Amino acid sequence: MRSQFNRQFTTLLRVRAFGEKHSDLFPPSSLSGKMFGIIAEAITALSNNAGSQAAGLALAREGTTAKAEARQALREWVVDISRTARSIGRDHPEILAKFRLPYDVSDRALISVARGFAQNAAPLVALFVEHELSATFVQELEGAIACFEDAIEDHADKRGLQVAATASIGDAMETAMDALYRLDGMVPNKIKKNPVLLREWDAARRIAAPRSSKSPDSATSPPATVTAA
Repeated sequence: MRSQFNRQFTTLLRVRAFGEKHSDLFPPSSLSGKMFGIIAEAITALSNNAGSQAAGLALAREGTTAKAEARQALREWVVDISRTARSIGRDHPEILAKFRLPYDVSDRALISVARGFAQNAAPLVALFVEHELSATFVQELEGAIACFEDAIEDHADKRGLQVAATASIGDAMETAMDALYRLDGMVPNKIKKNPVLLREWDAARRIAAPRSSKSPDSATSPPATVTAA
């Protein structure tokens, strides 16, 4: 997809340059001039949104790391409490069912189980402290829950920035390619008596085909091109 975007964007740059160079033939007030204007505006939007997309992707990756770290911290607390409960259960078997590790490993399941552990452990702090957990372990567990929930929300927000920028890129490219398609039906009419300009336009509006592996027999063949459709 990125390769296709780059090939289309390069074509749009050439088409914009053609329109600017021959603005006397395609004034802004004409329909063809308006199409060149749409392409110029789309190029600006594509450039801006490509930057936003890259920034959003970087933020999303950062959020993924932070979320994974917060999840691991919470998971460790749940495992520690469950393990300690098994030790306590040697004398108090009735508490074992309250601190079982979850089979569901989803984020929400982990948070739900951790909240249950915090609630069930609150009246049993003395027993857990006797088994070497810190006196503040319930508060620390609740802090780990809050940290993980914040990380989930932050990751979703950062991912949203990338998704929004990607959608904007798609919309701008669709608008620009539609204008190019329309220009392909107008520009030749204007310059049909000028073969030099026709060749210049043909070179500008072509979109290079994606690169592919070449067989030995085709190594000397000229590169294929496809027209804007």
